[in-house]
Amino acid sequence: MQSTLTPPTQETTQRLNVDLPQSQYIALKTYALHSNTTVSQLVRDALQQFTSYDAWFRQRVDAARADQRPPIDSHDWQAIKQAKLDEQRKLANTSKRRKAA
Repeated sequence: MQSTLTPPTQETTQRLNVDLPQSQYIALKTYALHSNTTVSQLVRDALQQFTSYDAWFRQRVDAARADQRPPIDSHDWQAIKQAKLDEQRKLANTSKRRKAA
């Protein structure tokens, strides 16, 4: 994952001090060096991704709760899931046969 430095914004920043075990700090610092970025930027990127995912997830949950369709009972869901798994296996086997030919 290649991180890019975030351009300066007009938003006020706040310093965050975090105590980490030395092994985690070294791992984070090493990752930052290999990604050509800073530890601070990695943390900013991770927090941004977390908050974006959280907002997306909450929207999905709210949409599911608002869904007026009748629920699928467990037996029907298991049948649907099995059919999807069977189809995936069939496609994978077809792909393997084509590669072998």
